[in-house]
Amino acid sequence: MLTSLTQRISRLLPNSLDIYVLEEVIGPFLGGILFFAFIFLMFQVLRLADFLIIHGTSILIFGKMMGLMMLTFLPMVLPVAFLIAVLMAFGRLSADSELVAIKASGIGLVRLAIPISFIAMLVVVLSLLLNMEWVPWAERAFKTTLIKVGNTKVVTAIKEGTFTTGFFDLLIFADKVDTKTNHLSRVFIYDEREPKNPMTIVANSGEILAVKANTDLGAAALMKLYNGSIHRSDSVAGNYQKINFGDYQLFLNNNEGADATVTKPQMIPYHELLRKIADSDPHSYAGSEFRGEYWRRFAVAFTPIIFVFLGIGFGTVRTRAVRAGAALVALVTLLVYWTVQTMGTLAVQRGTLPPFFAMQLPNILIFIAAMFSFRRAMW
Repeated sequence: MLTSLTQRISRLLPNSLDIYVLEEVIGPFLGGILFFAFIFLMFQVLRLADFLIIHGTSILIFGKMMGLMMLTFLPMVLPVAFLIAVLMAFGRLSADSELVAIKASGIGLVRLAIPISFIAMLVVVLSLLLNMEWVPWAERAFKTTLIKVGNTKVVTAIKEGTFTTGFFDLLIFADKVDTKTNHLSRVFIYDEREPKNPMTIVANSGEILAVKANTDLGAAALMKLYNGSIHRSDSVAGNYQKINFGDYQLFLNNNEGADATVTKPQMIPYHELLRKIADSDPHSYAGSEFRGEYWRRFAVAFTPIIFVFLGIGFGTVRTRAVRAGAALVALVTLLVYWTVQTMGTLAVQRGTLPPFFAMQLPNILIFIAAMFSFRRAMW
């Protein structure tokens, strides 16, 4: 009995076969991370190029924005890259009949899943760290940097021939806008930053000059207006004033942190999210949204454990097109997962499903498919 127990324990210990299987998975996994991160960044390359060309952003700030954006992609990239790695590894082992030889020696798929599960747990831990703290921080930092970069070329926010709202809390209209020289023609501004004393400014021309800030990015601007008039009304005294000017300067300032603009649940750090959940009504829209985001982070992070069995099950087939088959299975899995999760998110917001069940619903469906494919592969 002691000998039998010793043999069972020795089978669970790492051996050369485990290292061989890990090598088959780690290579495609790292390659998949780089590939999908590149694909996600390509969708944003035009947006980033706009900041580099129009706003004159430095390479350092441009690299910072790319790094922050890539960090926000990682929670989606890691599980997909891991699934493709497992599919490709076991697809190759199966296609080259190495899996047949392994099974003939008495080693089953459950035993082969142990070293893969070790990688899966590492991915889970990394995903939890990303979802709970790093991604919310990156989302907020990217939003702040985006606002600061926008302030370095504020004239691009003004569309000629159109009333622009929210421009440093002003309503502005310019008949002509020259983004190269920052010059404006026939300008109309309505300033109600002082509600009791609103002001209307009309000018024949104007220009916007960036103001140097204490940071690497400008966060303020100076608008110079020429040959115009200021119309001011005092609602308390009932007076109306008109002041003509030849040169008038208007200082424009914006909050660099812009923390008030952070409204998306995925931008909220874990501890702050817990506080919002505790302070909100669970039956309200905001309370349901916060709770759905909380369980979504856990649900997405634990998908690599399910992908171990899904990858082994669908990868254990005899096919020559291993890479094509792995990409197809991963694509279908990704589409099903995110479609069901989107439906679950809508159900949580409408209050038709509890947040925990709604966010775990895609994991449940993928787990059923994983167990079915895994049992079928155990011949």
